[in-house]
Amino acid sequence: MEKFNEFLPTVFGVLVLLIIWFVIRRILGSVSDKINNSESYKEDTLRVLEEIRDELKELNRNK
Repeated sequence: MEKFNEFLPTVFGVLVLLIIWFVIRRILGSVSDKINNSESYKEDTLRVLEEIRDELKELNRNK
């Protein structure tokens, strides 16, 4: 039992480090997802604006 009590602080320290590592990993993952989503949103918006521009050019030619 005394040996177990000697390893207890080490085990708790490792568990705390693992929990902190998982939390930081989740936070960085969510930030990365938000960055990727904003990039795809920007690309979609640009694509729609280009389509609108092309349609306006076509309408101006037909007048």
